[in-house]
Amino acid sequence: MMAGGRILLLTLGLLCLLSSAYAARKDDVRVLIDVSGSMKHNDPHKLRAPALRLLVGLLPEGSTSGVWTFGQYVNMPVKLGRVDRRWKKLARAESKRIHSRGLHTNIEEVLKRASFGWTKPDKNTRRSLILLTDGMVDISRDAKKNAASRRRILKNILPRLKKAGVRLHTIALSAGADKALLKQLSAVTGGDYIQVDNARSLERAFLKLFEKAAPVDSLAIEGNRFKLDTSVHDMTVLIFRKGAKPVVLLNPQGKAFDYQKHPRNFSWNQEQSYELITVKKPMAGEWIIKGSKDPDNRVMIVTNLKLETSDLPPSILAGDKVLVEAELLNKGKRITRESFLSLVNFQVEVNGKTRYPMLDTGNGADSKKGDGRYSIDLTGKLGGGDQLLIIRAKGATFERQFRYTLDNFLSIVDVRLTEDKSAKHFYLSIIPHIEIIDPESLHIKIKLEGGESPVAHQEPGGLWVAEIDKKNEGKFVTIIVDAKRHTGGKVQAKIKKKLVLEKVIKENHAASPATEKKNDNHVKEKSAHDKQNSQKEDTKTEEHGKTNWFLVGWIILVVNIVLAIIGILIFKLWKKKKMSQEAEDDKDVAL
Repeated sequence: MMAGGRILLLTLGLLCLLSSAYAARKDDVRVLIDVSGSMKHNDPHKLRAPALRLLVGLLPEGSTSGVWTFGQYVNMPVKLGRVDRRWKKLARAESKRIHSRGLHTNIEEVLKRASFGWTKPDKNTRRSLILLTDGMVDISRDAKKNAASRRRILKNILPRLKKAGVRLHTIALSAGADKALLKQLSAVTGGDYIQVDNARSLERAFLKLFEKAAPVDSLAIEGNRFKLDTSVHDMTVLIFRKGAKPVVLLNPQGKAFDYQKHPRNFSWNQEQSYELITVKKPMAGEWIIKGSKDPDNRVMIVTNLKLETSDLPPSILAGDKVLVEAELLNKGKRITRESFLSLVNFQVEVNGKTRYPMLDTGNGADSKKGDGRYSIDLTGKLGGGDQLLIIRAKGATFERQFRYTLDNFLSIVDVRLTEDKSAKHFYLSIIPHIEIIDPESLHIKIKLEGGESPVAHQEPGGLWVAEIDKKNEGKFVTIIVDAKRHTGGKVQAKIKKKLVLEKVIKENHAASPATEKKNDNHVKEKSAHDKQNSQKEDTKTEEHGKTNWFLVGWIILVVNIVLAIIGILIFKLWKKKKMSQEAEDDKDVAL
């Protein structure tokens, strides 16, 4: 073993002997699942059940959790309690009773019940709600009562959750879900919003939200292999399957285990699309996964040697400061020993491509040299849209990593230009990103080149629309948007746009006579062009279609010769066999 490796093992051994009075921060994750009648259409195969079982299997023992279902009424099939083997067994059993018979969608009541008692922050507990729904706030046939319930959620419940330090993560399971409400609930509380196109994606959505609600240390999987060090007490391996091929896990000694055959320290749960394996006191060394490769496969561990990272928001605005910090803890105590840390490499990987080193030099983003806290400032280094950050600490004999996704918005609003049915007006649509701004604080000014100021009106769903006469085509319009961030700060966007349709969007729109004439001319020109090309193609086809009878004759002759040769050979073999048989018969007679 290399000297550096011996030093690392010695130091790690010494660190593992240290005791600490550190009290780990606990996770309290509460799951709210819609069981309204519309789920018959949006989740006909009840895939909410295996998705819930995945989350249950991932929850670390010692955390707190409970499951609520809601339609017209709210029920708690899995009582709030400490997560252990018994709690998980009950939760898995109750998941099979998820149904789609609810008459309404009482989001207000389920939020109230699931968050009962949460009135002020708890510094020792990380609180999270995961809300899954496919609809709107629906407590009555009376639209006014539904609207009042929605207002109470925003005015009463949401501020209380924010004050209590609760992160509310939301999943919209259909296009009919109240996306504006769900986005606002998540944005205000620092949670994540996920749009799921179909129920088959629910398992991966729950995985993503679990990593936000109860982050745990994980290991890198490279070529379906991963390495365990001696400090790992338990491991949980999540493998997404493709097809019916079973998953096999090989330990460092090369012994193979699967769902049907595994030791008692294994807990192996098999679903249609994934397998979840928990191993108590796993053997140190290299493990191999025999199964499909998938970017969402995970190896999560329980260990004394943990990687702690700074909290990051789920959504940011381009230009926001993005400071990533990380440290290694042994039994809750930050490691500062230089002889150990000198052999560890800290880095952040962005979108699987660019890697940035994290430093403890006291320069730049790092506040203090040698304190064991490594830093990197990613401000201005991230692209637009979803960004996957993997924070790693890698030594000679171990590796720890955290995965984090955040959405980087390049502006506080999107601006789109369309035209009306008569093609006499432009529609200027302004779509606020309510993930980062308070929609109620929005103030919009529009100025046309020449001084006119059209007024934007808010449409259902949070969209703002201004109508502009088509005679202004080619002119520039300036949109000034003022708003407040969910964090309280003010922000402004100034967008200048030319009134020209880059791509004409027509949904059952009738074109103007001038446009129809232009289109008719274009069609005629295209028709003539297509006809000319068609004639060329016909000529090519005709040329290629001429039969070469000389070549055909040769082919027929060769085929006949080959068949004749085969026939002669078969005849000779048959004759030889017959003569041999006759000779045997004569021999038998002579005897």
